[in-house]
Amino acid sequence: MASALSIVVVGSLNVDHTLRVPRIPAPGETLTSSSMLTCFGGKGANQAVAAARAGGRVAMIGCVGVDDFGTRYIAALKAEGIDTTGVLRSETPTGSAFIVVDDAGENSIIVNPGANHAITAADIDKHADLIRGADALLLQLECPLPVVRRAAEIAREAGVRVLLNPSPLNEAFLADRFEVDVLIANEGEAAKITPSRDLKEAKCRQLIITRGAQSTLSYTEAGVSDLAPPKVTPVDTVGAGDTFAGAFAVSSDIAFANAAGALATLKAGAQPSIPTREAIMAFCQRCTLPRHV
Repeated sequence: MASALSIVVVGSLNVDHTLRVPRIPAPGETLTSSSMLTCFGGKGANQAVAAARAGGRVAMIGCVGVDDFGTRYIAALKAEGIDTTGVLRSETPTGSAFIVVDDAGENSIIVNPGANHAITAADIDKHADLIRGADALLLQLECPLPVVRRAAEIAREAGVRVLLNPSPLNEAFLADRFEVDVLIANEGEAAKITPSRDLKEAKCRQLIITRGAQSTLSYTEAGVSDLAPPKVTPVDTVGAGDTFAGAFAVSSDIAFANAAGALATLKAGAQPSIPTREAIMAFCQRCTLPRHV
């Protein structure tokens, strides 16, 4: 790999509380969990960690509380080699997520945004130079939309590549979309954004649709391609999509990102399951996947 790309991630930082259950509970149903795992998560930070472990030079812009979780989270990001000068502190508690994972590895999630919603577009302006100096900006939708939009504006004005994972998809984004270079969505999100897979309608140059164990689709002006991910037996799918996005931001290679996402399903927890670059490359070799990074 040539010199590492500089990636700035603007997004959420949560503390995840994951419960293992035999199945996702039905409305009104009470289940007994077989185990509980508390670890760091949030789509933004997950993608930042994934990009860093995949070989990128990463800076994070977001917000945590002044609580102990916030202090420990910043320390954990620094331990990953991530620049945390853009991580703000707020009197609002650090965001949290409550996740149930069933025996098939599927999940259901409730998020309390907390400090993630304390960040403002003005805060992004204070760290504009960080964005302008990057090779790529990676975004999601767990922070307020004006924050996400302002970060994209700064990046595009500076000629920085913008990648957006429009998750969790919301009506505000659908009503007020903005231009990005790469849109990374799952099937459900893509169907709501652009059912016809039209790039102009999606307001992007490349539309990537992840489909779990099925082939990942890529739409560009040159045409459509699809690439199947490695076959694995998932333990926990939480964070797999974030791992794909972070790995793709670094590599621009779907095979590499597919392998990273597949590996992330083999362990419990969002960030504990994110593989290193070395693990991804070794997995690609074992699976005889094409490598372009």
